[in-house]
Parts: sequence; C-alpha cells; structure tokens
Amino acid sequence: MNDSQQLWTNYAACWSADPDERLAALGAVAIEDVAYRDPGAEVSGLSELAAYMTGFAGAFPGHRFRIDEVLDHHDRSLARWTQLGELGEPAMAGVSTALHRDGRLADITGFFLPA
Repeated sequence: MNDSQQLWTNYAACWSADPDERLAALGAVAIEDVAYRDPGAEVSGLSELAAYMTGFAGAFPGHRFRIDEVLDHHDRSLARWTQLGELGEPAMAGVSTALHRDGRLADITGFFLPA
C-alpha cells in the first residue's frame, strides 16, 4: 500500500470512527484548514469536517467506507471508494479527489456515482 492509499484508507476510517476519537484521527490525515465539499455540503477546517462526519455517521449507522483504488501524482490524488452498509453490502460508490499539503489531505472534493 503506497502512502496516498494509506492516507485515504485512514481518512475513510474517520467517517466511521468513534465520535470522541474522530477529530484526532482526522487531524492525522488532513491539515487544520482542510476544505471539503460533496454534492450536499461544503465545510472548512477540521472541526467542521469532523462535525459533518458525525452527522453523516448518525444518518447511516453501521456504514463505513472502503477505498478501492487510489491514483496520485504531483501532490494530488483520486480515490475510488465504496460505502458499505451494516452487513458489508455496497450501498453507494463514488470518487474523491484531493490536493495534498505536508503529506496530508488539504482540499477534498467528493463525487457520488449514479447507481
């Protein structure tokens, strides 16, 4: 597993992390002033992103993300992912892109793929 793939895998784990540990885990993979956007939200900073993740986890209890593939070059990466349901069944798929800074994610944009 290369550095970008490990970074995305650790980031994906933040979405289903214990709420008391989420902010610290997120700080290990994203910079303090991280920017995040997906079709339903745009947030900035670790605290706002952690709060958004907490809301997402509450809306989809037991779900988690699996990173399926990572492509990277020139401090940018693209991760193809699958959201897994409570029983590990695929619930949604998407791709996310990121600009990296200081070895962490700095600007993340998520796209949901049509079913």
